[in-house]
Amino acid sequence: MKDFNILKRLFLPVFILFFIAACSSDKAAVRDSNISEAEEALIQANEKITNKDYEAAKTLLEKVKTTDTTMKFSALAQVRLADIYFEQELFDEASIEYENFLSMHPYNKYAPYAQFQLAMSFYKQMTTVDVSYSLALRALKEFRTLQENYPRNPYMDVTETRIAKCLSILAEHELYVGMFYFKKEAYASAASRFNELLEKYPDLNKEADVYYYLGLSYKNLGEKEKALKAFSTLIEKFPATGLAKDAQEIITSLK
Repeated sequence: MKDFNILKRLFLPVFILFFIAACSSDKAAVRDSNISEAEEALIQANEKITNKDYEAAKTLLEKVKTTDTTMKFSALAQVRLADIYFEQELFDEASIEYENFLSMHPYNKYAPYAQFQLAMSFYKQMTTVDVSYSLALRALKEFRTLQENYPRNPYMDVTETRIAKCLSILAEHELYVGMFYFKKEAYASAASRFNELLEKYPDLNKEADVYYYLGLSYKNLGEKEKALKAFSTLIEKFPATGLAKDAQEIITSLK
């Protein structure tokens, strides 16, 4: 929960200041009873969240969402409800609440936070390469939406790191599939995957491996010129690797 704790340090001070300002202004004016109830429920919900009494907090937040006709507090209640699901690692539920908030309040002061958390709801579910492709793809989409829609958001540095991780997962998945085809001797499909990988993810840290197996795929398909090109590129870009030596031997045999 390290990421969530960092986010709470960024978000909760704003949350507290919001209520200080609300309370100060309300002392000078007669408040609508509906607003007063909603504000009090939010304060209580935040205390429940701090004490990890999540079910009680959810009940209070749901009440605010359904009873605050002014929309002054219901928007924040929706964000906090999503935060509870996120902290409980119920990421599907969290993503739904963040999405609902963003669809209703795209210009709200908490929208950049909700967009970041929406991306993180998918990012946090990424595990092994073979099962994380769709999650990485969705997380990448949401992080890029954050950058495009909220360019002044306070999460830019960490977002770049998360995007790099998503791209790495996507590239590793393409390599995983390519190697699956290669081992099955489906060399045409393998070559197609390897070429797509080099085109989409040129900075993959296993680029040397991709060129090597691309060359082998073409060699096994009897496409000598394409094989020579792949092996030559490997030697040119990664001359100090063991694979470069192997590639040179194959080139010699092909010639």
